[in-house]
Amino acid sequence: MIRPLPPELRGLLARGEVLLAVKDAVRELLENALDAGARRVRVELWGGGLKRLVVEDDGEGIPLEDLPLAVEPYATSKLQDLEDLRTLGFRGQALYALRQAARLRIRSRPRGQLGGGLLLAEGERVEVRPVPAPPGTRVEVEELFLGEGRDPKGEVRGVLDLVRRYLLHHPRLALALFVEGEARLLFPGAGLREAARLAFGQVLAERLLPVEAQRGEMRLQGLLSGPQASRTRPDGLYLAVNGRPVALPEGVLKAVRRAYRELLPEGHYPLGVLNLSLPQGAFRLRLDARKEEVALSQEAEAFLGEALAEAFRGQNLARALPEPRPLLPLSPPTPSGLPRLRFLAQFRESYLLAEAGDTLYVVDQHAAHERILYEDLLKRAAEGPKPLPRPLLVSLAPEEEALLQAGQEALAGLFRWEPFGPGRVRLLMAPAFLHPYPLLLPEVFKEALRGEGGSLKVAPSGLTKVAPSGLTKALLARLACLPAVKAGHPLGEAQGQALLDALLACEIPWVCPHGRPVLLALKEEDLIRRFGRRSGARGGGEARPRPQEESFPEAPLPREP
Repeated sequence: MIRPLPPELRGLLARGEVLLAVKDAVRELLENALDAGARRVRVELWGGGLKRLVVEDDGEGIPLEDLPLAVEPYATSKLQDLEDLRTLGFRGQALYALRQAARLRIRSRPRGQLGGGLLLAEGERVEVRPVPAPPGTRVEVEELFLGEGRDPKGEVRGVLDLVRRYLLHHPRLALALFVEGEARLLFPGAGLREAARLAFGQVLAERLLPVEAQRGEMRLQGLLSGPQASRTRPDGLYLAVNGRPVALPEGVLKAVRRAYRELLPEGHYPLGVLNLSLPQGAFRLRLDARKEEVALSQEAEAFLGEALAEAFRGQNLARALPEPRPLLPLSPPTPSGLPRLRFLAQFRESYLLAEAGDTLYVVDQHAAHERILYEDLLKRAAEGPKPLPRPLLVSLAPEEEALLQAGQEALAGLFRWEPFGPGRVRLLMAPAFLHPYPLLLPEVFKEALRGEGGSLKVAPSGLTKVAPSGLTKALLARLACLPAVKAGHPLGEAQGQALLDALLACEIPWVCPHGRPVLLALKEEDLIRRFGRRSGARGGGEARPRPQEESFPEAPLPREP
């Protein structure tokens, strides 16, 4: 007998179609925010997003009378014509699926509405009431995937990857991600190059080539690696069509391979991001739950291929010859005395193996990059304050106002400000390295005002001196950690060698800003002893074995009676 499915079963099916992980919930809510014209988005994860997930935006909001409809199946304000899709979402299933999978709270207010609305939903129960609210929408999801035993750390990793991907395609979006109340990602909407630093790391992002082209209504903007960096799979190349992250269609892969031709070995692909803006007739989107598969017209594929070829024309894409290795006594000394390191390999996409003389070095790539960025920030802090792109308002407590009056001369080497009414100042200038962090700047200003650790001082010359202790050390260490290449990030030979070379230029390459070791050394004589050899095998000769020494840490096997 054929019969309609009951409502509770329809809800479970909608949940399973839309939500496979916490990142899927974040994706749907982030796309809703972008469709609503949001310029700022805040994401909070508690218990990996399983216990509580919050996504708040400053978009256009939902009218009070529409709030009950927002959580109903196939209810949406976006879809008018399947042939004219201009929004990221259009199926009207996301909030309904969240309602079936968890407890849902939505607080929203359009800018033209007096007061906001609060919706509480769980299963089939829906309640709406008026409440005070700022413009925009705040969605809270509690107890997502309850009882399924999911790994919170794995969910956080998935959300981080998702957010970095979306920032590549929406680099003007200011986004803050907090995990357990701690800031894990603060992006000020600083553009595509800064978004690439988050996604690919500082070293690779600096080597990406800009790609820009326009023909009629078709436009391309992106960043691509040169022949120095590539992968055997296209998983490091990201594509978006009209702001929607999509899988790479075969036609795009062919266009990329044609553009690179002899620049890359057969079967290798570049890394980077391609953001395509196309008219509706130039692509076709598959209308499934993932909304990731797209087919481009032949005209669009031809435009992409020509744009890539034009971008490489005039670029210096010559590969660098390996530098000759001089005898060790002739090597110029490095600031720290660390010998020149030659890259050998990467282990578990987290550690670099390098050699120098008779020593094998194991380098923690994240700690090394942190040290490089930290010392660069120290140098940039000494340049003094620079005008901010936009002044920032800072609210001060009464005791902080008193400190400001007493410490104006000392702070002048770091900041410039002007009074802006009772209890507030308008920040006009700050150290240049802090400009990309507008969410952090007011707190930095107040910490400097309180003079924690007395680490921010002004030299007689007027330049700021930064002592490696207290406030400055903690602040710069935190800022260096955010964009540093992470463990699990693959690095090729050129990237690994570049990281080692930059580490050599550091004054203190031995530890990261947090005090963890950057590299460990293993002498050849230790290997000889461990392997029970008399000497190293040099020039293809084989050394004679010798009995193991009794000083080995391993306990000897018991002898048979």
